[in-house]
Amino acid sequence: MAECVVEDRTSYEENRGFLEQAAADYQAASAAMSWYTLPRVPRGTPHRVVAGSLTKAQLTSLYTDRMVGTSGGARRIYDEIQVAANGDCPFCGGVGHVFTLDHYLPKSSFPLFSVLPANLVPCCRDCNTGKSATFGTTAEQQPLHPYLDDPKLFNQRWVRARLVPSDPIGVLFYCAAPAAWSPTEQARVASHFTDYDLANRYRKLAGAEINKVVGQRRGTLRGMSPGGFHEYLLEAASEPGYDLNGWNRTTYAALADTEWFWRGGPL
Repeated sequence: MAECVVEDRTSYEENRGFLEQAAADYQAASAAMSWYTLPRVPRGTPHRVVAGSLTKAQLTSLYTDRMVGTSGGARRIYDEIQVAANGDCPFCGGVGHVFTLDHYLPKSSFPLFSVLPANLVPCCRDCNTGKSATFGTTAEQQPLHPYLDDPKLFNQRWVRARLVPSDPIGVLFYCAAPAAWSPTEQARVASHFTDYDLANRYRKLAGAEINKVVGQRRGTLRGMSPGGFHEYLLEAASEPGYDLNGWNRTTYAALADTEWFWRGGPL
């Protein structure tokens, strides 16, 4: 076994230049937001040579055996990436709690980036299991990269919601990217919204939150004027501790945008 470990390490050292080039290629693709152009390997081909003399199986085992399945320095990197999200999954706006690391470019098709830190994103169980193991072949099909994508995809609103005047009050979430965005950007957020099932996942949390707000309005906030209640909702919709396009701020934005609600609908 020890001889095998030494042999593998030697193989990786001999092919260091190929791995360094792969990291540089990923960095360039990140700058251009063109990850879909990076080289792929057909799924189910473990013995295919990918980089120098390294096979797909050797590259993917770097993650499973030498990063996840160890207590050494590589595992410390894994743990540091995982805790960097402060427990909230960045793919779903904090609906789920971080459970593992997700390969933004799936290692089954992009084994060169199996242990590249930039390709590893903290992820909840639902996002990890719900995400497809394939990756889009066009710019429009690329999911959002929570850390390397265009900042405007996170600091401009593209998730919205509207209230349904029922008992209890319902809420519907939908994707509505700014009209000034390019068709590619609009398609990407729409795909992300659908792929991660944000409408249903947000709705479940929003329902409980709206019931809580209605209870507060009937209780501790009963003496507040409609205008004051509106300001209260606007402040909650601007809370910087939550993602702009997450369920919490989007829910409060919908409440603040619905005049019948803040003028007395819940009472």
